[in-house]
Amino acid sequence: MKSMVVTDYGASLQALELPEPSLRPGHALLQVLTCGVCFSDVKIARGKMPFSGDLSLPHVPGHEICAEVIASDPPDAIEPGTRVVLYNVWPCRRCDRCRAGEEQICRAPRARAGFTDPGGFQERIVAPLECLLSVPEEIDSMHAASLTCALGTAYRAVVTRGGVLAGMRVAVIGIGGVGIHALQVARVAGGLAVAIDRSPRALAAARELGFDARDGEDPETLAALLAQTDGQGYDVVIEAVGRPATTAIAERLVRPGGRIVMVGYVVGDAIELPSARLVLEEVQVLGSRYARMEELERAIRLVADGRVQMVIDRELELDQADEAFEALESGRVVGRQVLRVTQEARP
Repeated sequence: MKSMVVTDYGASLQALELPEPSLRPGHALLQVLTCGVCFSDVKIARGKMPFSGDLSLPHVPGHEICAEVIASDPPDAIEPGTRVVLYNVWPCRRCDRCRAGEEQICRAPRARAGFTDPGGFQERIVAPLECLLSVPEEIDSMHAASLTCALGTAYRAVVTRGGVLAGMRVAVIGIGGVGIHALQVARVAGGLAVAIDRSPRALAAARELGFDARDGEDPETLAALLAQTDGQGYDVVIEAVGRPATTAIAERLVRPGGRIVMVGYVVGDAIELPSARLVLEEVQVLGSRYARMEELERAIRLVADGRVQMVIDRELELDQADEAFEALESGRVVGRQVLRVTQEARP
């Protein structure tokens, strides 16, 4: 079967014919329809992930997977032809984090599809039945792929970790694939959300969605945003970049007693925040990783109901994966790019 794989860190992806996967008990054999392209995929291909030194190459990236069920074991577990998205953490269900209901930070996952294990840049994949979520009819396959990471990550950061409620002021720093969906989730939750980025295209896209979007490189931006709050600051700041400079912006914007939710990260980078703000002003700094299954289900419903719009920059073919990577690295992407892996059989 056709695939695009990482054969050497920093090199172009290579087309490779792989063996067909075999169906096994408790799993489904899936025809991959589409796969979103996340910056994590770029970091995997460049050897810039915590697990890069231990990753066996060649490796199939791609963790935002929309697929069609070919068969399942047991056979009646899920009807063939059902469209699904794949929860990319296959939890052990035994560790303390899984028992606490935090499968997204499972200590010993059976697999992490597209990360440490083969993902969606291939035509077929076998996945556990418990990690499949049906795609509502209202969502087409191009818009479904990135429901898992881009939307699910945004939902958890805003709703669960950020605790955004009606009337709260929310600032989102970095309106890429996660950030532009975090803005929309914050609005659905009743928050008054503003966006900060340096990309003119990203800012324009946020404004088209009805948001106040400001240029992060404009020296007047932070003062203007704080003035909008009468100098009080923002209740919640979603930091979706993970650089020291953007973390410093988050610290300037957050109010006393407010929350900074870190979604972006760069392996090897450290962030610094004034200890006086953390202690004397009780500013909270929270990490946020991916989403729990039940959070992802709620997030998907927001899209099916038309309350959140998946922002898709470009639709590409599987063999254009390197082109998608280059666009991400050069900062030209708004929302997500999605690869068409195979043609959809259903009408």
